[in-house]
Amino acid sequence: MSHNLVLLKPISEEDANALLPIWSDAAVTKWTRYPILHSLTEVKNRIKQLEQTKHTSRYTIRQHNDQAIIGTCGFKRLNFLHETGEIEFELGSSFWRQGFMTAALLELLHIGFDRLQLNRLEVKVNADNIPSQRLVRRAGFRLEGTIRQGRKWEGHFQDVLLFSLLQSEFRSSAAAEQTGQLELLHLLDLTKNSGPYANEIVSEVNDHVVRLAVINGDYHWHKHNDCDEAFLVLEGVLYIDLEERTVSLKPGDLFTIPAGVMHRTRSQQRTVNLCFEKAVNEIAGN
Repeated sequence: MSHNLVLLKPISEEDANALLPIWSDAAVTKWTRYPILHSLTEVKNRIKQLEQTKHTSRYTIRQHNDQAIIGTCGFKRLNFLHETGEIEFELGSSFWRQGFMTAALLELLHIGFDRLQLNRLEVKVNADNIPSQRLVRRAGFRLEGTIRQGRKWEGHFQDVLLFSLLQSEFRSSAAAEQTGQLELLHLLDLTKNSGPYANEIVSEVNDHVVRLAVINGDYHWHKHNDCDEAFLVLEGVLYIDLEERTVSLKPGDLFTIPAGVMHRTRSQQRTVNLCFEKAVNEIAGN
């Protein structure tokens, strides 16, 4: 499953150094709508633009074993009224054809259909980009037609193929196989190379998910209006601040927060915990 190969993390300016060799590689940018970048300043400006663009959400693709950044993917033109969005992705050329993009795309589809509750996702692929066409077809996308001369690269117009995938099709496809099902997971081994913060789905149970989280510091105050949330600590000490008291959880301790209760999780050292919650879980707060 994807969590054994890659993880997705929201893009930030700190990622600029790792993204420069990818976004400056003509073999990669040839297939995107973005021009080649040549400097760290240009990369930082693009990241800032992505962060500030409305209806856009971008993630870095990281190798799970060492969290090295190998590409990016995400959504643009998100429309929650019509429950639609478009996906984009690119991968460093030295990581092509090794399964990384297949794993990242599956993770992105789970975010789009499970977390964001979208009904339709689109992807546009250059007509001569055969590997990406095969990638999206394997994920269940269907070809809808050709956008004639839909992109321009180095002065030349390129035809673009429009693919789409509906939530109902994703649910019925092999790509929707549930994370963690019939799979033995050594949870602490999965976090050995994690940074100071990580949060990813490691299993799915009916309409709930099990998240494996690493935290070293403070998370913001928030609540979940329609979902209880349970925490089970595996390593370290997790503090849960409530409005009237603070609860400290050590390894083996379990604590459940009812829906609608404001809380904040924090730690004074590296802490690993499991979180049990609905797959679709809206966060309110700051």
